[in-house]
Amino acid sequence: MKKQVIILAATALCAIGLSTSANAQNAPVGNATNAIGELVIVRTDGVQQRLQGKGNVPLYEGDVVKTDSSSQAMIEFVDGVTVALNENTSFKLLSRWEKDMPVVRILRLKQGEVWAKTNGGPKRFEVETPVATAAVKETEFNLKVQDDGQSILTVIEGVVSFGTPFGTCPIRTDTISYGVRGKKCTKPAATDAKAAKSWMEALRTPVK
Repeated sequence: MKKQVIILAATALCAIGLSTSANAQNAPVGNATNAIGELVIVRTDGVQQRLQGKGNVPLYEGDVVKTDSSSQAMIEFVDGVTVALNENTSFKLLSRWEKDMPVVRILRLKQGEVWAKTNGGPKRFEVETPVATAAVKETEFNLKVQDDGQSILTVIEGVVSFGTPFGTCPIRTDTISYGVRGKKCTKPAATDAKAAKSWMEALRTPVK
């Protein structure tokens, strides 16, 4: 069975590619800036680097970043996207280029929960899960992947295009939607969106 995370990329494969070039590897795509507990960064050559507390560890195309059961972390992309990782979260950093268009930053979320916010105007940013893809330009949202792959998207501000191989739904401010294997995402329902990000507030609290 083919993986279902190909959703939004399938329509333009002739003009789009995931970067594996040496130039992309050499240019940082962002930095890990804070970790409660420990953030583990696995480079493409298998070398691991770790962050504990405040710091500024460069992140590169192809890196895998992950937290354990007692860790959370914050990363900042160079183009103005902020991402927080909850406990037991793992994703791979990727990018996609389209002709005459800004680069698309991609998180391939294997497991766990992330909060993300774009800053300084619209950004091209996607989070892929085993069953769905969330594509954004200017928004704040929380996305959680359950053990069975079910993906729970909560939009705190803005609009997120939430897609599976069976269709794409626009999910708006203060609503929640579920992406499950073999189905279209659920109709957005009203929710207390701000409560969805309460887990990451400690990451934003200044150290005294």
